[in-house]
Amino acid sequence: MSSLIPRSRAVAIAVVVLSLVATLAVAGSVSAKSASPRAAKAGPLVALLWPENVTPRWEGNDKPIITKQLQKLIPGVTVDSLNALNKPATQQTQAEAELAKGAKVLVVAAIDGKSFATVVNEAAQQGVPVIAYDRLINSPKLAYYVSFNSVTVGKVEAGWMAKHFKNKKGARIAIINGSTTDANAHFVNTGIHKVLNPLFSKHKFVKVGEQWTPGWDPPTAQREMEQILTKTNNRVNGVVSANDGMAGGIIAALKSQHLQVKVPTTGQDASKEGIQNIIQGYQGVTAFKDMRLQAKAAATIAAAILKGKKPTNINGTIKVGTKKIPAVYLKVVGIDRKHLKTLVTDGWIKSQYGGLANVCKGMPKVSICK
Repeated sequence: MSSLIPRSRAVAIAVVVLSLVATLAVAGSVSAKSASPRAAKAGPLVALLWPENVTPRWEGNDKPIITKQLQKLIPGVTVDSLNALNKPATQQTQAEAELAKGAKVLVVAAIDGKSFATVVNEAAQQGVPVIAYDRLINSPKLAYYVSFNSVTVGKVEAGWMAKHFKNKKGARIAIINGSTTDANAHFVNTGIHKVLNPLFSKHKFVKVGEQWTPGWDPPTAQREMEQILTKTNNRVNGVVSANDGMAGGIIAALKSQHLQVKVPTTGQDASKEGIQNIIQGYQGVTAFKDMRLQAKAAATIAAAILKGKKPTNINGTIKVGTKKIPAVYLKVVGIDRKHLKTLVTDGWIKSQYGGLANVCKGMPKVSICK
């Protein structure tokens, strides 16, 4: 019959079909084998959760150092880095998403140390340690804390101001604090007042204003300073600012009244802007916290956790509730114009800002820019 396939042709077709099936089977086998090693090579996940992007250090300094050090200590490790842009709810959502994704360690610079405690508790229930990075989180379930002594930061800032005006009785001082939701801001404030309160009480200094700045936001700090200048009719001698970023906003307010040289401010972080403001004489001091050491310390702890070992770099504790949390504390150094060279010799300016030429561009030929 014409509808039937001749026997010879049917055999040929069968051979082709069998060959095709065999080829697909081999291809499937190869695909499965090639996917398997990729899955096997996928390393443990560490999540870095940053609070905001108004402070350059988080993305520019801390993130790359932690990532590089972790990759060195744990080959194949996966590092996720997320920024919550000063939104506490976003940071909590990001953390929960990383936990669902299988993160083995969370390294967190919390926006709100109180509200984030809920996430720490959730992580602990899942057996995932949380390292509080730079900022304390108020949960006894916290695994580790890595920071600088922020009370010392405040003492460095206020101490410079006290020394600068030691021969001026009645120096009029304003204080611009960081965010009320950040434990570090309160520690810095404590240090500031330990130095200045005795001077205020003895009427050697006069406090003309004190503000707290949501999110450590420089434009907000600028508006706060403008309000203080208006209230005092520009009668301000110095401003104790909690960090370099806010000092930049404060200096902008002072510039509008041509007071940027007459009224020095303070800061912390040894940011490029802060260093340049010190060179120009607008900022008196920056409390230098070497984030390179902090980032490596956090990476060392995270690596130990991933290896199932106890970290060997713990040098202190911090009390949260009734529990003492293992901690790493790092040194704080006051850097004024006379000591800016320290940031050159220890490689800070080169490693963080690409070298002295970048920092000194457009600056007067003084201090390290001679």
